[in-house]
Amino acid sequence: MPPPREERPMRIDGEHRFSLPRSQVWARLQDPDALRGAIPGCVAFEEREPGAYDLTVEARIGPVRGSFAGRVALRDPRPETRYTLAAEGGGRPGSVSGEADIELADAEDGGTRLRYAAEVTIRGPAARVGGRLLTSTARGMARQFFGAIEQGAAAAAERSAAG
Repeated sequence: MPPPREERPMRIDGEHRFSLPRSQVWARLQDPDALRGAIPGCVAFEEREPGAYDLTVEARIGPVRGSFAGRVALRDPRPETRYTLAAEGGGRPGSVSGEADIELADAEDGGTRLRYAAEVTIRGPAARVGGRLLTSTARGMARQFFGAIEQGAAAAAERSAAG
Protein backbone atom coordinates (compact mmCIF):
# COMPACT_ATOMS: atom_id res chain seq x y z
CA MET A 1 0.00 0.00 0.00
CA PRO A 2 1.48 3.41 -0.97
CA PRO A 3 2.14 5.97 1.78
CA PRO A 4 -0.45 8.74 2.29
CA ARG A 5 -0.09 11.75 0.02
CA GLU A 6 1.68 14.76 1.52
CA GLU A 7 0.66 17.13 -1.29
CA ARG A 8 -2.65 17.35 -3.12
CA PRO A 9 -3.28 19.80 -5.97
CA MET A 10 -6.95 20.54 -6.53
CA ARG A 11 -9.20 22.51 -8.84
CA ILE A 12 -12.37 23.87 -7.30
CA ASP A 13 -14.96 25.84 -9.19
CA GLY A 14 -18.51 26.91 -8.67
CA GLU A 15 -21.12 29.59 -8.90
CA HIS A 16 -23.20 31.62 -6.49
CA ARG A 17 -26.23 33.74 -7.38
CA PHE A 18 -26.93 36.86 -5.37
CA SER A 19 -30.29 38.61 -5.34
CA LEU A 20 -28.46 41.95 -5.13
CA PRO A 21 -26.98 44.13 -7.89
CA ARG A 22 -23.33 43.78 -8.82
CA SER A 23 -22.35 47.11 -7.26
CA GLN A 24 -23.51 45.95 -3.81
CA VAL A 25 -21.89 42.53 -4.12
CA TRP A 26 -18.61 44.10 -5.30
CA ALA A 27 -18.63 46.57 -2.40
CA ARG A 28 -19.04 43.76 0.12
CA LEU A 29 -16.28 41.70 -1.48
CA GLN A 30 -13.92 44.69 -1.06
CA ASP A 31 -14.95 45.54 2.53
CA PRO A 32 -12.52 44.15 5.17
CA ASP A 33 -15.25 44.05 7.84
CA ALA A 34 -17.59 42.13 5.52
CA LEU A 35 -14.81 39.70 4.62
CA ARG A 36 -13.87 39.18 8.27
CA GLY A 37 -17.45 38.30 9.13
CA ALA A 38 -17.95 36.00 6.13
CA ILE A 39 -14.84 33.80 6.25
CA PRO A 40 -15.79 30.48 7.91
CA GLY A 41 -13.78 29.91 11.09
CA CYS A 42 -12.10 33.32 10.96
CA VAL A 43 -10.51 34.25 14.30
CA ALA A 44 -8.25 37.10 13.09
CA PHE A 45 -8.30 39.27 9.98
CA GLU A 46 -6.13 42.35 9.71
CA GLU A 47 -5.55 44.56 6.71
CA ARG A 48 -1.80 44.96 6.03
CA GLU A 49 -2.36 47.30 3.09
CA PRO A 50 -5.31 47.89 0.76
CA GLY A 51 -6.35 44.53 -0.62
CA ALA A 52 -3.84 42.48 1.44
CA TYR A 53 -4.69 40.79 4.73
CA ASP A 54 -3.21 38.58 7.43
CA LEU A 55 -5.69 36.04 8.70
CA THR A 56 -6.08 33.11 11.05
CA VAL A 57 -8.84 30.53 10.62
CA GLU A 58 -9.88 27.48 12.58
CA ALA A 59 -10.81 24.75 10.13
CA ARG A 60 -11.83 21.12 10.08
CA ILE A 61 -11.30 18.92 7.06
CA GLY A 62 -12.69 15.50 7.88
CA PRO A 63 -10.69 14.19 10.84
CA VAL A 64 -8.05 16.94 10.55
CA ARG A 65 -8.68 20.03 12.65
CA GLY A 66 -6.47 22.98 13.36
CA SER A 67 -5.54 26.59 13.00
CA PHE A 68 -4.16 28.07 9.78
CA ALA A 69 -2.40 31.44 9.67
CA GLY A 70 -1.58 33.14 6.42
CA ARG A 71 -2.05 35.94 3.94
CA VAL A 72 -4.74 36.76 1.42
CA ALA A 73 -4.44 39.34 -1.36
CA LEU A 74 -6.99 40.66 -3.84
CA ARG A 75 -5.15 41.25 -7.10
CA ASP A 76 -5.86 42.67 -10.54
CA PRO A 77 -9.30 44.08 -9.71
CA ARG A 78 -11.60 45.23 -12.48
CA PRO A 79 -14.37 46.96 -10.52
CA GLU A 80 -17.66 45.11 -10.47
CA THR A 81 -16.32 42.55 -12.96
CA ARG A 82 -13.45 40.40 -11.65
CA TYR A 83 -10.39 39.96 -9.45
CA THR A 84 -7.93 37.27 -8.43
CA LEU A 85 -7.70 36.08 -4.84
CA ALA A 86 -4.28 34.71 -3.85
CA ALA A 87 -3.85 32.92 -0.53
CA GLU A 88 -1.18 31.05 1.35
CA GLY A 89 -0.85 29.85 4.91
CA GLY A 90 -0.22 26.99 7.20
CA GLY A 91 -0.39 25.51 10.63
CA ARG A 92 -0.12 22.20 12.45
CA PRO A 93 -2.50 20.42 10.04
CA GLY A 94 -0.48 21.42 6.99
CA SER A 95 -0.41 24.27 4.53
CA VAL A 96 -2.45 25.61 1.65
CA SER A 97 -1.63 27.89 -1.25
CA GLY A 98 -3.54 28.88 -4.32
CA GLU A 99 -5.32 31.39 -6.46
CA ALA A 100 -8.96 31.86 -7.35
CA ASP A 101 -10.39 33.88 -10.22
CA ILE A 102 -13.64 35.58 -9.21
CA GLU A 103 -15.97 36.90 -11.92
CA LEU A 104 -19.18 38.88 -11.48
CA ALA A 105 -21.91 39.28 -14.11
CA ASP A 106 -25.48 40.49 -14.17
CA ALA A 107 -28.00 37.68 -13.68
CA GLU A 108 -31.20 37.42 -15.69
CA ASP A 109 -33.32 38.18 -12.60
CA GLY A 110 -31.59 41.50 -11.88
CA GLY A 111 -29.22 40.00 -9.34
CA THR A 112 -25.59 38.98 -9.70
CA ARG A 113 -23.96 35.75 -10.83
CA LEU A 114 -20.54 35.08 -9.31
CA ARG A 115 -18.31 32.36 -10.73
CA TYR A 116 -15.08 31.18 -9.17
CA ALA A 117 -12.31 28.86 -10.32
CA ALA A 118 -9.45 28.02 -7.97
CA GLU A 119 -6.21 26.10 -8.23
CA VAL A 120 -5.16 25.06 -4.72
CA THR A 121 -2.38 22.91 -3.31
CA ILE A 122 -2.73 21.37 0.14
CA ARG A 123 0.35 19.95 1.89
CA GLY A 124 0.98 17.97 5.06
CA PRO A 125 -1.52 15.99 7.14
CA ALA A 126 -4.51 17.79 5.59
CA ALA A 127 -3.42 16.48 2.16
CA ARG A 128 -3.97 12.91 3.37
CA VAL A 129 -7.71 13.47 3.49
CA GLY A 130 -9.48 12.08 0.44
CA GLY A 131 -9.92 14.32 -2.58
CA ARG A 132 -13.72 14.10 -2.51
CA LEU A 133 -13.85 15.17 1.12
CA LEU A 134 -11.43 18.05 0.48
CA THR A 135 -13.47 19.23 -2.52
CA SER A 136 -16.74 18.90 -0.61
CA THR A 137 -15.32 20.83 2.36
CA ALA A 138 -13.98 23.60 0.11
CA ARG A 139 -17.30 23.96 -1.72
CA GLY A 140 -19.16 24.04 1.58
CA MET A 141 -16.88 26.78 2.87
CA ALA A 142 -17.42 28.76 -0.36
CA ARG A 143 -21.21 28.43 0.05
CA GLN A 144 -20.95 29.66 3.66
CA PHE A 145 -18.73 32.57 2.63
CA PHE A 146 -20.90 33.77 -0.26
CA GLY A 147 -24.08 33.23 1.77
CA ALA A 148 -22.66 35.41 4.56
CA ILE A 149 -21.62 38.08 2.03
CA GLU A 150 -25.17 38.12 0.66
CA GLN A 151 -26.77 38.30 4.12
CA GLY A 152 -24.46 41.16 5.10
CA ALA A 153 -25.16 43.05 1.86
CA ALA A 154 -28.92 42.61 2.27
CA ALA A 155 -28.76 43.83 5.88
CA ALA A 156 -26.66 46.86 4.86
CA ALA A 157 -29.14 47.69 2.07
CA GLU A 158 -32.06 47.48 4.54
CA ARG A 159 -30.26 49.76 7.03
CA SER A 160 -29.52 52.24 4.26
CA ALA A 161 -33.13 52.24 3.05
CA ALA A 162 -34.44 52.71 6.60
CA GLY A 163 -31.98 55.35 7.54
